[in-house]
Amino acid sequence: MASRVVLLLVVAAACMLGAADAKLGRLVVTGVVPCNTGSLIDIATSPAFPNADVELRCAGKLVAGATTNSNGSFAMEADLTSGLAMLIGGCKLVVDTPLIKCDANLPAVGSLVSYLQGPLTRLLGGIFRLFPAGFSFHAH
Repeated sequence: MASRVVLLLVVAAACMLGAADAKLGRLVVTGVVPCNTGSLIDIATSPAFPNADVELRCAGKLVAGATTNSNGSFAMEADLTSGLAMLIGGCKLVVDTPLIKCDANLPAVGSLVSYLQGPLTRLLGGIFRLFPAGFSFHAH
């Protein structure tokens, strides 16, 4: 009898954990990475950063990644689970590729960082679209 109760508790806990991380749809993050320093860099007046590695990090964990094309544009996707949705406010885009790779006059050390913006509402096909709020340079 006691073993049945323990088994039922384990099954119930597994179901609760599975439900807590239910898939809500796809998270799609798109944007352009600027080749510049400063705070909230204007992508309209800054050159693009081609071949830069862009990472989506949530609560310190790597969630998705992409490499920019020749125009500095990137797109990445990840499963949007209920667990990730709870952390989305703590997510940021990080570019650790040295700026010196896009302009020899820029620093060799540092990162570009941006938080995300956009409505966390489901679009057609269960897709949630977010964008960079604005990249800022962070010296190391």
